[in-house]
Amino acid sequence: MRRFSVSFLAAASILLSEHARASGLAERRVVVFYTAEAHGKLEPCGCTSDPLGDFARVTALVRKAAGRTKSAILVDAGNLVYAEAESAPKMLPVAELRSRFIAEEITKLPFGGSALGDTDCLHGKDGVMPKRLAVNIPPSAFTEPSRLVDVGGVRMGVLGIADPAAAAKLGLTANDPSESSKREVARLRAAGAEIVILLAPVERAMARNLARTSGADFVVVGKNVGQGMAAAEAAGSGTIVSPADEMQRVGRLEIVLRGGRKAPMPEPLLDGGSAEWQKLQLDDLGRRLRRLDADLARWRAEAASDSGFVAGKERERENLAAERARLMASPWQAPTSGSYFTNSLIPIRRSLPRDPALAASMHRLDRAIGAANLRMAEPPPPAEPGRAFYVGQEKCVSCHKPAARQWKNTIHAQAWKTLVDVGKEAHEDCVSCHVAGYGEVGGSSLGYTRGLQDVQCETCHGPGSIHVEKRGKETPLAIITKTPESVCVRCHNEKHSDTFEYKAYLRDVLGPGHGELARDDLGAGPTGHSLRHAAEVKARRESAQRSR
Repeated sequence: MRRFSVSFLAAASILLSEHARASGLAERRVVVFYTAEAHGKLEPCGCTSDPLGDFARVTALVRKAAGRTKSAILVDAGNLVYAEAESAPKMLPVAELRSRFIAEEITKLPFGGSALGDTDCLHGKDGVMPKRLAVNIPPSAFTEPSRLVDVGGVRMGVLGIADPAAAAKLGLTANDPSESSKREVARLRAAGAEIVILLAPVERAMARNLARTSGADFVVVGKNVGQGMAAAEAAGSGTIVSPADEMQRVGRLEIVLRGGRKAPMPEPLLDGGSAEWQKLQLDDLGRRLRRLDADLARWRAEAASDSGFVAGKERERENLAAERARLMASPWQAPTSGSYFTNSLIPIRRSLPRDPALAASMHRLDRAIGAANLRMAEPPPPAEPGRAFYVGQEKCVSCHKPAARQWKNTIHAQAWKTLVDVGKEAHEDCVSCHVAGYGEVGGSSLGYTRGLQDVQCETCHGPGSIHVEKRGKETPLAIITKTPESVCVRCHNEKHSDTFEYKAYLRDVLGPGHGELARDDLGAGPTGHSLRHAAEVKARRESAQRSR
């Protein structure tokens, strides 16, 4: 689905304000950004064509929206600082560096608080940071039930619950989240809260129940959020929303109050939709119409098709077309009366500015994490006698000079430099795809990459010690000559290489001196470089369109 930029939303806000002034309505307008399941991911892998996420960009976004009037706030629905993979004791030093950094920096923002998720408790009570909102467990040094904050002149109550699994990890028993939340929401209303937000690091089904029973205006889902929810979902008198994980798409609620909202039972906020949501609906209707047109063409051509069934589908198409025409003829407008909200997901793309101070701090943190990793580094297990091990590119070049010249023209030959340029050459989640033999017996490991840096011959062809020793005369060959796709996708997968197509990428790797006949057999067609370039151009074009 399409998403739209911050500048688009800002322009829409200006139009809404002008509409309100023309209508003589007194408005107070605040913005609530919401995240969940960041899992300590400060920035994305930069290897995809359109990487999403970046704490420095989120920080800039929140600070700009808050402005001098302090009319924006960030809240988090839990699972903020740790990844599940960081549960091993040896990961603790790096996990602590990252979690303390996030806790310190996020609380410098207009921050309403974070709930207590399962992964937040991986390192015990002392590892819970920053202080969490958890109404269903007893208050402690690391938790409190709720906060009442002023956001641009609007009194806002923020409460959270603890994931029962999180409480169990800490040796605590969680009370019923529905009853605990209901009591705390009532207390916040009585204390003057006009808007109440419940942060819920639980599955969507439980979040839906909390929205129906707690009395909160909004419930932010914080567990298994995936790509988030494009649209807010009404549940009883409340509304549930969900961002994407790892700060890829940050939620943005714009709340417009016309007059006051009085406790204990304020009027529900209207879901005002938005120009963005109308565009999403139009896109969806367009896709459905195209799919139905293709089906109808096929059914009409098939003699065995049921005429009644086809007629019914033709009526369905007419209704969809009429709905699309109605939406296109009626531009979105704010509700003319009552308080309302709009909800959207903002993709955190490279086109968004970074907070420069935080970006610099993140770079220093990268160096500190790298140093900590190297202090704990262990060499790879040696190969037992008779087993092939990795020997490095230089051993290959002595016999395969033309192949080496071809390799030097590929992006594989620059793989290690790309890490050094951004200070990630000692980061566990980056190094493995930028060296040969990582994690393999007789290969490389973090801190033990000398001679195996870059995506070398043995990355694709396997460990070459026996092949080198026998000068290529062993029978059968001890290396792979035709690298299968299964080897490539260890790194060229959706997470790290979104434009990967096996044959296209082979066209970049093969050539004079290195599989020239196989390259000829592939024939003309797209290359990995052309697919990557096209995807990057498309991402820049879409970002520019959203910025208008």
